[in-house]
Amino acid sequence: MKSKFTWILTLSLAFFIQFSFAQEKTVQGVVSDNGLPLPGVSISVKGTKRGAQTDYDGKYTIRASAGEKLEFSFIGYKSKSVIVGASSTINVQMEDDVLQLEGVVVTGYQTLKKERATSSIASVNVEELEERAQASIVQNLQGMVAGLNIATGSGQPGSDSTILLRGVGSLNGNIEPLIIVDGMPVDEDGFRSITQTDIVSTSVLKDAAATSIYGNRGANGVIIIETRRGKFDQDLDVKYQTQYGISNLQDFRIDVMNTSQLLNFQRANNRGFGGTGNPDQPGQPLTDAQIASQLDINWRDQFFRTGTTQQHDLSFSSGSKNTKNYTSIGFLDQQGIFIASTFKRFNFRNNFTGKSSNGKFNYSSGLSANFTRSNNVAGAGGNSTFFQPFTAAIRGLPYLDPSTALTLTGAPIVDNAPLILLNSLAFNDNFDDELKILANFTADYKITKNLTAGINLGVDYSSFTTLSVTDPRSFLGPYQVNINAQYGGIFGESYSRDFRFNSNTYLKYSKTFADKHTFDAGLYLEYYKAHFNGFNYQKRGLDPRALGTGAAFITPVIEPAVDAVATQYIPTVGSFKVQEGLFSYFGAINYDYDSTYGLSLTVRRDASFRFVEDNKWGTFWSVGGRWNLSKEEFLEDSKVFSALKLRASYGTSGNQRVNNAQYSALLLPYTTYAVGTGYNGTASTVLSQIANPDVRWEEISQANIGLDFALFNSKVSGSLDVYRKLTEDLYQSNPVSPVQGTSSIDANVGSLENRGVELALNYDVYSKDSWKIGVGGNVSYNKNKILELPESANGLIFAGGSTAIAEGQPVGAYYVNEYAGVNPANGNPLFKTANGGLTEILADANRVFNGEQLYPIWQGGFTSSVSYKGFNLYTQWSFVADLARNNLDLATLENVTNIADGGNRAVSIQNAWTTPGQITSMPRIGNGLNEISYINSTDRYLDDASYLRLRNVSFSYAFDKKTLADISFLKGLKFYVQAENLVTFSKWRGWDPEAGFRGTDRGNYPTPRIVTFGTVINF
Repeated sequence: MKSKFTWILTLSLAFFIQFSFAQEKTVQGVVSDNGLPLPGVSISVKGTKRGAQTDYDGKYTIRASAGEKLEFSFIGYKSKSVIVGASSTINVQMEDDVLQLEGVVVTGYQTLKKERATSSIASVNVEELEERAQASIVQNLQGMVAGLNIATGSGQPGSDSTILLRGVGSLNGNIEPLIIVDGMPVDEDGFRSITQTDIVSTSVLKDAAATSIYGNRGANGVIIIETRRGKFDQDLDVKYQTQYGISNLQDFRIDVMNTSQLLNFQRANNRGFGGTGNPDQPGQPLTDAQIASQLDINWRDQFFRTGTTQQHDLSFSSGSKNTKNYTSIGFLDQQGIFIASTFKRFNFRNNFTGKSSNGKFNYSSGLSANFTRSNNVAGAGGNSTFFQPFTAAIRGLPYLDPSTALTLTGAPIVDNAPLILLNSLAFNDNFDDELKILANFTADYKITKNLTAGINLGVDYSSFTTLSVTDPRSFLGPYQVNINAQYGGIFGESYSRDFRFNSNTYLKYSKTFADKHTFDAGLYLEYYKAHFNGFNYQKRGLDPRALGTGAAFITPVIEPAVDAVATQYIPTVGSFKVQEGLFSYFGAINYDYDSTYGLSLTVRRDASFRFVEDNKWGTFWSVGGRWNLSKEEFLEDSKVFSALKLRASYGTSGNQRVNNAQYSALLLPYTTYAVGTGYNGTASTVLSQIANPDVRWEEISQANIGLDFALFNSKVSGSLDVYRKLTEDLYQSNPVSPVQGTSSIDANVGSLENRGVELALNYDVYSKDSWKIGVGGNVSYNKNKILELPESANGLIFAGGSTAIAEGQPVGAYYVNEYAGVNPANGNPLFKTANGGLTEILADANRVFNGEQLYPIWQGGFTSSVSYKGFNLYTQWSFVADLARNNLDLATLENVTNIADGGNRAVSIQNAWTTPGQITSMPRIGNGLNEISYINSTDRYLDDASYLRLRNVSFSYAFDKKTLADISFLKGLKFYVQAENLVTFSKWRGWDPEAGFRGTDRGNYPTPRIVTFGTVINF
């Protein structure tokens, strides 16, 4: 009986298995987007644990039975469901998600769907930036995000930029946003060491709902950068990218005199070489023949060159079921357009991610090691004649022979400045080396279905070495000690180390109730500590025979009686060591109802090392809400609105860097002393700072109302934001009685505000028959105003120069005597008086705020993209408007006080006043006001620095899969040509209207025009 029962059971089981396999089958297909394969799409069988992912060609296979539902999902696309039928082939065409509201937004501490975000967050399309030729990734963001202004004040390869988000939020404190790379706060000036090809996403957090969770460091906004990682179940993918290009000097928008013009002008005015340099008749003017026989040199051709750029990046990504890995190495070599400027970068990155087989434990690590070397231009932007090559390039005398030999005859001659500078560039060195290491480790464990615990550790380490050598054999070498000394030259070196550690431990809870109520909460504990130390030395007196080694250092003789100059061989040394840190705990709550209504709350407590115990702690918070109107029934069938979300937020954040630099203002609460000179020249201890225990945070509160929208089946999408940002407890100088040993003490007094509007738009113009045409743009308006100053200032703080701080005026407002032209009677310059009259005298009593300011009111950019099959044409423009800057280059070239000072002049001075009754804008030769007088006190050379620039244009061709089908090892191939800074429209006269928010431009490294050719190869 038992045997019979076993036989029946076995037969039944076999029948059942055969029946099951008859129902389940292998389903395969291709997932695509506009006809192109889409890799990485997740496919799952609903209600089961079966899943798959598309490969590089968009192909997939999965086991499923007829009647089961396949679900296709991918970030940035609408999810799709398909019921399995009789066919074993199911091809799916994915559709872009409306405004990518279903996409993922990374806010540093949280990751959430974009449709559920209550805050103002802008994302940058990294594909538009990946192949750009700039060494600094930050420079590529200019014009890409509404309200984000990137100003680069130098064309030196790898130079740093100033970043502003929604205006200037402090008078003396930090004004730049916090930068987060893979969860680690990093130095905002260290981006020349990170390569653009490693970046997968860049998000800009603007309002309080997004930034308050960062507390003291989120006062000026937050920029979050995520780097690339591999994918699970991914075959090895190898990607090689290379480009080569050239860079050239942009146009110089001031006409300078040639030899004939300058010498004839000097002769007409009986001055200079043209007026008194006749070699046959000393003291007499040159003849026409003598003028015609002179050389005519354009000194810009002597100092500038055609620069080159080459870049190579190689990356490897792969993944198994539970691990994924991304590794990249790269090399960049840029020769600047200035003859002595170079930049080299070597970079390595590895990102590894793993998970347990049950998915409860996840971990990842990241390591980036980068080395850069820059040969910088010393003296750029300065006023030292013999150390300022960019001024020499425009002021060099055109008749001066570049091959003229230099001889030591007393003090250097100003006429020879270009020759001396070329000599220095040939002999001397000025190198900056930076080693930057970014390392992070994250891990989390899913304690229960809804509760997760985790930790995030990060290190930002930088070491800097600078080397500056003035060769004793150079023309300026002997002057560095004493022209009569046996040995000259300077050898200076400095080393510093910056170590920053950040740890964040957290608990996160997430649960959905009744399918409509979703509740997310997080508790965080964060510790941040930074150490900065270094030393430097400088040695005067070098033996040229052993230069490059310590043997070149001349041993000093201490007794002056032995050698009167020997004491000058004594080296100088210095060192420093500082630290700062933060301790914080905070929480965040997000609530969502049916993807229609949402609420977010954050509260954070920060303790700063900078302040005394009573002021150490700061509390910052935010609240945000949203209403997804497109989810409502009254818009469900709308033919206009594809998506519509209303946002509002309010919150506070703090600024502990009240004196701007990372390690500044660390001893403000304490009285400090320094070594100084006392009675009869003796060394003494002197008061250097009075303690101010009341110094505390600057606090920023911000209100924001925003609208995210998509119209006409998502052909038009964008966002609109209106905000007010108020900074209180401004850290600034407060006058006190001199009886205390000082006339002022820095304190938290005053307030300022920024009000603005931001608009971002994208329009899908045409998408059909392999054509895809799209345009996009953004514009922002920001009005800055100082609301309150210390009572003792009486509403105005003026410390000289051309700007002042005043209630009711913006930061960087110009406070000047208004230039009124030239007095026809005598050729002297005229200025307006405070009561509307005219005067020839400059006086502070006649200064007025003329409505001009240093920082732009308008800024933005726009893009276009036209694609046909594998071809693509892309352009990106950027603009800033309503800002001004003093043009000292032009003022120097138009200086008519002394036209025989060893420098060239602008052609425009030929219009200088000569006879009574003459109407002209150029004062007479020999009047008493020079370029510095105009720059510091008047608006004569206050130029409009607004500009519109074609930031990037690229043309590319990517081969399709069919063309490459016969090459088994090749997955993708793309060629492109691109140009940076191709065209600029501006009223600015000189090198470059883009100048890093400087108040005055003089002899700065101009931004180059760059053209590169490149290729991208996937194996």
